[in-house]
Amino acid sequence: MVKVKSRIWVDKDGQEILSPGVYNILKAIEETNSIASAAKKVGYSYKFVWTYIKKLEDALGVPLVESKRGGRERGSTELTEVGKLLVKYYEELQSEVEKVVKVWESRLAQLLTETKVERGEEIPYYEGE
Repeated sequence: MVKVKSRIWVDKDGQEILSPGVYNILKAIEETNSIASAAKKVGYSYKFVWTYIKKLEDALGVPLVESKRGGRERGSTELTEVGKLLVKYYEELQSEVEKVVKVWESRLAQLLTETKVERGEEIPYYEGE
């Protein structure tokens, strides 16, 4: 079985602003409304997640989270509209890439079948143009 794998990173001026890790952190904050709970969910320390978010906010020039202080009811942290848009953008980008990956998996599987590689024969040597 042929499997094509992909991972997406988005950089802005050389600074990573969106990646599987960033997506996981933002998605966990969206789901838990807490940096502490999100950090636990993704397996990082609170300090790492907080510092990473601040680094991303500096790179983007906009806030990604908004924290509300505690009191009777515990405090919470929510994604800003930009944070929500980044999550949505990454999900849509990942979906589009997966469609392309499936096409290439099919093409490569067909190529390998046609060249009899799956039956143990070698792929003919290819000299580029």
